[in-house]
Amino acid sequence: MAVNPVAPSGLPRGDVRLRVLRRARLRAALVYWLLIPAAAIGGGLLVDLALPAWQPGGWARWAGGLLIAAGCALVQKATRDLASFGDGTPAPQDPARRLVTAGSYAWCRHPMFLGYDLAAWGVGVLLASSGMLLVSLPVMLLWQLLFLRCEERLLAKRFPDSWPEYRQRVPLLLPRPPRRREPS
Repeated sequence: MAVNPVAPSGLPRGDVRLRVLRRARLRAALVYWLLIPAAAIGGGLLVDLALPAWQPGGWARWAGGLLIAAGCALVQKATRDLASFGDGTPAPQDPARRLVTAGSYAWCRHPMFLGYDLAAWGVGVLLASSGMLLVSLPVMLLWQLLFLRCEERLLAKRFPDSWPEYRQRVPLLLPRPPRRREPS
């Protein structure tokens, strides 16, 4: 029986998959780069109304800018590592086919989230927002840890042979240089 190469939409099946992936990437970008940051920034700025003003020096611009740049660079590196070592993307519709344990994933299990966190803390420092740094970003981090617990359960099911050793060896979010494995 021959497989029909044309999807119900009239487009070749590969084109439909590509459109679905593009939409998923756009949705993820909107959530992670617009909605969540807007909630953290807006919530922090609202809390700032009740807190005393913080007047940092010029160092805050440099520190905030460096954190934002480092965070964005780490997100990009982790995305490239997923493609290079796992043959996949961050999108749930096209996940890595192999557990990625090299590159940025050798330093922490969720480098993409670490990158988002660094960028978010950088924005808090750059805006001199005590509310962001003391309230909304810690709340965001707690939500993120709950989300990562669910994601790690899924990874344990998808990669039952390699996940336990990787989880034991590599920290969740706070990076640590990779340990050398003992020869067997």
